[in-house]
Amino acid sequence: MSEKRKMHLGAFFQTFLGHHLAAWRYPETQSEEVTSLSLYKEIAELSEKGKFDLLFLADVLAHNDEDIAYTPQIRLEATAVMAALASVTNKIGLVATLSTTFNHPFNVARKFATIDHLSGGRAAWNVVTTAHDHEAENFGLRKQLEHSLRYEQGAEFVEVTKKLWDSWEDDTLLINRETGQFLDASKIHPIHHNGKFYQVKGPINIPRSPQGHPVIVTASASEDGRAFAAKHADILFTIAPSTIAEAKLEYDVMKQKVARFGRDPKQFAIMPGIVPFVGKTKQEAQEKFEHFQELILPELGIGWLSRYVEHDLSQYAPDDYLPELKSIDQVNGEKGRFELLADLARKENLTIRQLANYFVQSQGHLFVVDSGDAVAAKLSEWFLYGACDGFNVKFPYFPGGVKDFVDYSIPELQNRGVFRTEYEGNTLREHLGLDFPKVQTKVEA
Repeated sequence: MSEKRKMHLGAFFQTFLGHHLAAWRYPETQSEEVTSLSLYKEIAELSEKGKFDLLFLADVLAHNDEDIAYTPQIRLEATAVMAALASVTNKIGLVATLSTTFNHPFNVARKFATIDHLSGGRAAWNVVTTAHDHEAENFGLRKQLEHSLRYEQGAEFVEVTKKLWDSWEDDTLLINRETGQFLDASKIHPIHHNGKFYQVKGPINIPRSPQGHPVIVTASASEDGRAFAAKHADILFTIAPSTIAEAKLEYDVMKQKVARFGRDPKQFAIMPGIVPFVGKTKQEAQEKFEHFQELILPELGIGWLSRYVEHDLSQYAPDDYLPELKSIDQVNGEKGRFELLADLARKENLTIRQLANYFVQSQGHLFVVDSGDAVAAKLSEWFLYGACDGFNVKFPYFPGGVKDFVDYSIPELQNRGVFRTEYEGNTLREHLGLDFPKVQTKVEA
């Protein structure tokens, strides 16, 4: 009898104090600790207490000038934070975000190999191509590279990085004190990569790490992004459709894409985002959510929505309907989120104010306000229906949002038999049920 399938859970956090736009104004949010290791340590320890598969740190490379005075846009560098958290955690996976557009494969390969060694095999890389022009401007560009070109470059970037991780064979280190031989040099190989975007000799100067390859994560809803994920990633974070039936259809289509690349779909996890306001009771959760909503400055919500639909909505009355937007082919930023918002406004006949209110509470992700057992029931329903392999949980505020979920929802998921009660492995690959990758670099004669 095969072992019962278990849900995977990611604890999403950012140096943004919570997923809700007004999180920093909530009295229980530790806003004064936004740059303090103590806050991220507490989030990590709470997540590990809840037996989450992984801790996921988002990152961007610029702030938005329009609302920086009213929203916390401080971003500590993700790999540095995860390296620090490796020393205060033991089991939970550590996912850091780095851009393929504004980094180099050799440096990225070294960073994640290092974290994988220091954490005992818990590192993961969230691959992003970086979507926005204001980020590109910090690297000498007037605007971001064209969407499909970014993904073409990103694909080669990941290929080079994996080659570098494979440039040492698994049993290279000897540490033979008697003979004086530290390693077997015949098992270290240059990669001699000569591609369209990168020319890299290699090898890396770090031994193959405990996972072979740190886990590859990506988040995308565009066609380019989905193709990239199907070929290269181990985990896809998604923006879930509004219904479980639509999510199941997208799940099946994505698994088929993975299979077309000759990969085992079971070695690929699909984890939509969910924003849960959790309470002991539904009433408690609803009261907390309403308090958060009262803290939002209305113009901020419309400003955020404007950026994602790539249209200045401040020139319209809040109760106007969404104006005609550019076509999806003209979008060079986050195509998936643009399409979701445009489709929702059209289907539901939403005003700008209504769409902005929807966006700031969930940013397009699944959204639930309820008791811990009801939230667990919702997650279990989607998982057991085959609409996902788990969830990327986006807590509304820190650290209390994590504690609420761990205290009220995790026990219910465990009681339902869909989530672990203890970690059974040590590495992130083991948590996720991923195979250990074989060395792919050709051994030179």
